[in-house]
Amino acid sequence: MCHRNGACDKLRGMGVYDQAARFATQLNPEPVLRRLSAARPVALSFREWFDTRTLPVPGGTDRTADLIAALEDPTAPDSPWLVVFEFQAQPDADKLDTTLDIVGTLRTTVRHGDDRKGKYRVVVAMVYLQGRSAETVLDMELSPGVGTRHAPFFWNVAEDDAVAAIEQVEVGIRSWSELFWVPLMNGGDDEAVVVRWRDVMMRMVAERDVRDAMVTVAFVFAELVRRNRTWERVMSEFAMTESPLVNSWIERGIARGELRTQRQYLLELLEDRFPGMVPADVVRLVAEQEDRDLLHDWFRAAGRAADFGQFLAYLKR
Repeated sequence: MCHRNGACDKLRGMGVYDQAARFATQLNPEPVLRRLSAARPVALSFREWFDTRTLPVPGGTDRTADLIAALEDPTAPDSPWLVVFEFQAQPDADKLDTTLDIVGTLRTTVRHGDDRKGKYRVVVAMVYLQGRSAETVLDMELSPGVGTRHAPFFWNVAEDDAVAAIEQVEVGIRSWSELFWVPLMNGGDDEAVVVRWRDVMMRMVAERDVRDAMVTVAFVFAELVRRNRTWERVMSEFAMTESPLVNSWIERGIARGELRTQRQYLLELLEDRFPGMVPADVVRLVAEQEDRDLLHDWFRAAGRAADFGQFLAYLKR
């Protein structure tokens, strides 16, 4: 599908693979949460998704695509968890640093409980769609027990076995949503495995729209790891010249890119016209603005204002 209509080519710069992973996880987070809870004697239970647009996460609106889940801990009901999901289609040397920033921000600004005074415990779940991170711990301890240590949870999907995953879905040990990830797993390029995936998916998933979404995500993941020819050959009856799901990702990606460009141009104009006079709260206001028409009005006002005070007055209207 991707190489036929060019959708994946359009979206490579917009994070199509990360978006596919977010979509699959938001539809059903069980595969990631099951692995996250595996090291604990009592599993954490999913409570709700957080609307990241309302959270003061570093990077403002460019971070809204990330998923943040609230989990309950049966052993400590008054100390729930926030899990920040980060999906990596390729290595990012700065990801440990940026996720530490996110953890600190959520820890200090988000509260729970009736009195809104309880602090969440926060953990990052790093899901590598291919390969693995060269660095898994950000260790800045001055001496043992003194300093800062940031150790996210890692799931390296390619190290899982595709056949075992399909078998466990088939007998009910794992959720049907495990099937989303099979194209990335070890053995996910075997034609017999793809045939079995198709048959199990058809039996286990009754809803047509969910099946269509699963096939679309499977094609996107297969394209990432260069297995798309095998998957399209087996799944030829599902191959579409256009995918509403991928097209919606394209539209959202384009819209986010245009918003980001408008914000950047406005901030550059302000700094050029009023160097050193733009306060942090104005920068934040621009960075968080979602209305393109309003950004356009602000840009025109910035170009016409006689001084920064005049622009600020326009901004506060």
